[in-house]
Amino acid sequence: MPLFKCKYLSDAEIWSRIENITVERDQVSHALAEAGAESDLQAIAGLARRLSELNRLCFPVDKLKALLSDLYELEELLQQDITGEDADLQKLHEEYTDVCYGAAGGVYRLLLEDGYIDEEKEDETDLEILNFISYAGPEYAWRLGINIGIDVNEARERLERLIGKGLLEKVQGTMLEGYHREKDWVKHMNHTYYRLSREGELFLRNLRRERL
Repeated sequence: MPLFKCKYLSDAEIWSRIENITVERDQVSHALAEAGAESDLQAIAGLARRLSELNRLCFPVDKLKALLSDLYELEELLQQDITGEDADLQKLHEEYTDVCYGAAGGVYRLLLEDGYIDEEKEDETDLEILNFISYAGPEYAWRLGINIGIDVNEARERLERLIGKGLLEKVQGTMLEGYHREKDWVKHMNHTYYRLSREGELFLRNLRRERL
């Protein structure tokens, strides 16, 4: 079972980003401690601010790692309990598991707030794209850009990201029936269109319920 309850990223991807943040924290800390750094007060102030920003996430991460270490030790002890009769150990393991999931949830929220895992959320433009396609039906990038108010390159990039998240799917114009702009059908039938996937429909349905 995944530790981080992510929609799109795996635990391995999350840990990889966390390790990059930890490496930067160590580099900034080292730079602050270097001899002669005190000669550039403006640089020191910038480094200190960055270190504070990184520690905001790294401190909870360090706590999570310590909790996970304790949990793994408990699991090793449980494996040695062949009879499975150590109820206290089982209960302690369950409690530690809950604490670890809670700590991981806190780290996940900080990663979202600080912009380290933007793939995990959809911004207002993404939601506008999804809602437009839900209302108007399948659309291709150029026409979508006009309706949403973004250029065609951004439209394509966003559409591809939403496909990667499983919220949209591609379909050729020749495969669509009863298209909502039949007067344009012959002219545009060779375009690649984008429509909501079943997951995308469920996502919007749940989002609307949350906003009621």
